Amino acid sequence: MVNFKKLSELQLRRLMNEYPDNASYPGAIERMVLVIWNYLNVQPSESIEDYSNVLKEDAKKEWERRQEEERKKRAEIEAKERKRKIELIHKLQNWIVGLKDPIKYNESNGLLEWKCPTCGNAAKFDLKEHIDSISKGGVAELTWYCSGKKSVEGPSHWNISRQIRLPQGEEISKKLLGSKEKKAEKD
Repeated sequence: MVNFKKLSELQLRRLMNEYPDNASYPGAIERMVLVIWNYLNVQPSESIEDYSNVLKEDAKKEWERRQEEERKKRAEIEAKERKRKIELIHKLQNWIVGLKDPIKYNESNGLLEWKCPTCGNAAKFDLKEHIDSISKGGVAELTWYCSGKKSVEGPSHWNISRQIRLPQGEEISKKLLGSKEKKAEKD
């Protein structure tokens, strides 16, 4: 039987696709060659059409298994990245400049929150998107604006811009993040 783990993704896709009988483009030809070659090697008792259908179903199962594996890996990597950024926010939050009224930092969800003083509209921004830049001494320029309660368009009646940064930029970044690197080297 075919070892699907050794097949490339392109070969798997070609095996699981349904091509017209008279197709003469590369995918259809490669599929026919794969089916015939394996049929002659295995010499099953069923017809070549049935064998082709079995290969197609098995290729689909292998494809789905690979996709699920890839999703799990991606989710793991994203979770590690989120955790790293949240830890960085907690480490730097006492040093970050620009988080003063009317902006509030919500520790439970890691969001910057702002409420319009005129109409009460609320806005939330994810500091995690900017924390890498800030930790390297960079500046995140954030702008909040409001055009009224439940209004999507129109002139803004209130806005605020803030620079979120470390007070001495690179210097504090090196001091705070340097201790973490030393701990990693010891481990």
